[in-house]
Amino acid sequence: MAETAAAPGWTPLPPAYDARAATLLADCPALGSIDAAREAIAALRAEPEGELHGWVEDGALVAVYGLRKVGMSFEMPWLAVAPARRGERFGRSALMDALRHCGRRPMTVVTGEGLKGWFERVGFKTVGRKPLPAGGYTYRLGWYAPRRPGEPGYGAH
Repeated sequence: MAETAAAPGWTPLPPAYDARAATLLADCPALGSIDAAREAIAALRAEPEGELHGWVEDGALVAVYGLRKVGMSFEMPWLAVAPARRGERFGRSALMDALRHCGRRPMTVVTGEGLKGWFERVGFKTVGRKPLPAGGYTYRLGWYAPRRPGEPGYGAH
């Protein structure tokens, strides 16, 4: 019986894809090289609360993101999409998948000025700003689940 490939979608990324994930993540400004990306992947995998997720289509890694639980919230340290597949909404899809994993807990990201607006369009709010030595800023953005009717604080915003 022939083995069928899994349907494309977000799944925990098997370690066999780590080298390809490192290649994609090398484009992330926070990492900047394949070696730094390999180290970041290994460090996230070593964390008990760290998760690595990927979108694999026809055996090829299309996109990857990391997620870690920090206290009562989550942090997305990085997200990358294969250059040939950018503009096809895989980044937004990754963000939505990560938010589903967070449930009703907050999630934060750190980004530069270039992607700040992208995160804000999804609903993230600026929670911190740090000046860079060469000019410009690095931003910490947060996403918080809206309160449900009947919860304390509902309608207070």
